[in-house]
Amino acid sequence: MTIQRYEIFNKVVQLQSITKAGIELSLTQSAVSHAIKSLEDELGLHLLLRNRLGIKLTREGEKIYEHTLTIIHAHHNLLQDAYALNGLESGAIRIGTFASVTTHWLPTILKEFKRKHPEIIVEILEDDYESLENAVHLGELDCCFTTAPTKHNIDFLPLHKDKLFCIVSNDNPLHTQTTMSLQQLEKYPIIKPKKGWDSEVITFFNKYKIDPTVKFEISDDQSIIALVQANIGINIRPELVLKNAPEGITALEFEDEAYRIIGLGFTNQTSHATKSFISIVKEIYQTI
Repeated sequence: MTIQRYEIFNKVVQLQSITKAGIELSLTQSAVSHAIKSLEDELGLHLLLRNRLGIKLTREGEKIYEHTLTIIHAHHNLLQDAYALNGLESGAIRIGTFASVTTHWLPTILKEFKRKHPEIIVEILEDDYESLENAVHLGELDCCFTTAPTKHNIDFLPLHKDKLFCIVSNDNPLHTQTTMSLQQLEKYPIIKPKKGWDSEVITFFNKYKIDPTVKFEISDDQSIIALVQANIGINIRPELVLKNAPEGITALEFEDEAYRIIGLGFTNQTSHATKSFISIVKEIYQTI
């Protein structure tokens, strides 16, 4: 068995296509198919199911995929640390993030990382909290920005308390208030982030035993703000999201302090480059 076969297998699983995996890895379709067949023959297992919708893992393949991800992640870290020990730098790190961090934090972080490590490529994946944490857990990402508490078995480094506000349209009578009571949240239709993006809101509702009337579930921050602006409903948004918010909405503080904790999720198998990335993030943005 070779590392390359594991890499090919992982790429086919992630892209759910032999053709797409071949293009990304600069291999022919027959070379990819041969590598998968060789891996299945050596293991004595059927790993992939092929149908008109694409490719998915068999039950045995799901278990093997967990191991191949771990192997590739360990190999990646080994090379990074070997480069560092030799006084050289190369390779890539894979970072997970979400929209508000991408917009307001990443430009500064990446600029500083590039200054310190000009030869290391940073790959960015933007997704919801749960998907990012799962990708770190599986070794598909080196670390990710997420919010506490994490749902997966990964380490969490808290960085910043991001205050929560209730945002309302300036056409809504609530906009004349200075604060928002918890009781009022149940009297107005709420536009809620979709599952995966909603951890801080769900935590808030559960903490105060609030039963909201959810009008819409939307994943994109700017779409949520636009609907609030049009007085379709109210919403709970963190301060970082509300930076440079458009006119026409008012952000109300809650009577009781409410916030999400932004932090970094990672495993104990972090490479030299990933540790440096985490150190830079801590230096710039850690406030707690």
